[in-house]
Amino acid sequence: MQELYDTQAPNPPSRAILVGVKLRDALMHETEESLQELRQLTETAGIEVVCETIQSRNVPNPTYFIGEGKVEELKDVAAELEADAVIFDEELSPAQTRNIENMLDIATVDRTGLILQVFAQRALTSEARLQVALAQLEYALPRLTRMWTHLSRIATSGGSGSGALRGPGETQLEMDRRWVRRQISQVKKALETVEKRRQVQRQNRSEKIKVSLVGYTNAGKSTLFNTLTGENVLAEDKLFATLDSTTRRVNLPENQNILLSDTVGFIKKLPHQLVAAFKATLEEVTEADLLLHVVDISHPEAEAQIAAVDTVLQELDASDIPMVMVFNKIDQLEKEDQLHILKARYPEAISISAQRGDGIETLTETLAQRFASHGAMLNLSIPYTDGKALDMLYKHGTVLGTEYAEDAVHVKARLPGRYLKSVLQFSVKDTETPSYN
Repeated sequence: MQELYDTQAPNPPSRAILVGVKLRDALMHETEESLQELRQLTETAGIEVVCETIQSRNVPNPTYFIGEGKVEELKDVAAELEADAVIFDEELSPAQTRNIENMLDIATVDRTGLILQVFAQRALTSEARLQVALAQLEYALPRLTRMWTHLSRIATSGGSGSGALRGPGETQLEMDRRWVRRQISQVKKALETVEKRRQVQRQNRSEKIKVSLVGYTNAGKSTLFNTLTGENVLAEDKLFATLDSTTRRVNLPENQNILLSDTVGFIKKLPHQLVAAFKATLEEVTEADLLLHVVDISHPEAEAQIAAVDTVLQELDASDIPMVMVFNKIDQLEKEDQLHILKARYPEAISISAQRGDGIETLTETLAQRFASHGAMLNLSIPYTDGKALDMLYKHGTVLGTEYAEDAVHVKARLPGRYLKSVLQFSVKDTETPSYN
């Protein structure tokens, strides 16, 4: 499919100053930790951090978010350190962004814009690029300024250029806005096709047990997914290594099987544009029978990250789905105190190391016990002439044992209620059922 929109800007900044703001009700250590995460995001985006600063304010300045004197100070620092961007650890209004850019004469990026930039770089599939494009376009529409060079490059490159459509007295900014609105419409149409395809996929596996991995970005979800499925999806020690959901079958003890989905990681202040744009992907979460909430227990802000994930789940209307807490990276714990504190809060949490394999057996046994009663238990004797019934059992149920007799195959299986009618004619009493292999 031809790309509707190039999600990566042609000349991204290379050297940035990071700005944190401690507001009246915030704690300094929380502000510092958030700024550290902003540094990780910045470095993930391939931008060098040349300076960090925090300003304390009771409330944001409506014109610059920070004080005007601080902006003047940043101008001198940017010139001295040859910075070509200033990145704020908050979401700026379009007016604040324009005012700061006019004062500093360098690109001004807020936390949301930076996260979108990281997503743009990590999007590998056409679906992920479409979802990122929609979020970027909707974020950009009210923020088009003289610093916005991305659109003009595309608009003048032929094909979808808007120059020929320029009306009488129409400014470049008005052209850009019209171009963005048209692109939003086209991307939404393309995503509707993606959503329909996903709906068909979900319907085809509607009777299977569905489990989704959720958690803060870089908590180790993809590593756990690989460990449980034997797959080799990308698992890096970076923020947002996974943007596309991947679903695979996992065999549990007692011959049970589930469908396990790896999903995009969450983050504090996750842009609402991304939650909306990734609706099709995140529906793997909302459709799940169970969520495995993976927590990096070695992270100093593990408790705050749990809260951030819970906030996003509430936004997705997924907070009522049953959940099992999984404390990952126990092999990286420097002190046991945090594990004990969170274990007291979540006594049923399972401690693992997805990397080393510690606790994986306990996790799979817990899942097996959780789903032991999913569907009706049956003992069946199916004639060899009725292969369709046996195929249906393997497709929609969980086959726990088989024994091949002279005229029929004896099967012990668990089957969802909606399929019972098609096999009840083959049902036999327990006393008539032989031992299964």
